[in-house]
Amino acid sequence: MKARRIEHNGTVERITSHSVVVSIAQETACAACSVASLCHSAEKEQKSIEIVTPEASKYEVGQSVTIVGEVGLGLRAVVWAYVAPILLVVGVLMFVSTFTASEVLAAMIALFSLIPYYIILYSLREMLQRKFSFSLR
Repeated sequence: MKARRIEHNGTVERITSHSVVVSIAQETACAACSVASLCHSAEKEQKSIEIVTPEASKYEVGQSVTIVGEVGLGLRAVVWAYVAPILLVVGVLMFVSTFTASEVLAAMIALFSLIPYYIILYSLREMLQRKFSFSLR
């Protein structure tokens, strides 16, 4: 079974010895609509994505490229960014609530439990960067 891919067209913004920074225009579904200019709800935002590649010297600033990534990358990113922290907060809140009568204290401890989560996530950033990698075409 062939993996589904996400592709975005972009322009090379900057080049380093080991990476290429590509600027892409991220549009909402409304932005692609033919009447978007009439309803003023269309949003368009520029994003910069750093792609680590040993072939960085092959690219030039201003060159048009296509960024390719797997659909599963987005789902994994959602899990790490949203699902896991919510489950952590709810789990800690339920656990602490069984040992204390103070809902405020339980809520504060649950929220503060995110600090070690994000510290661990930050310390694993290089590993995550390898897992959440894009390629250029």
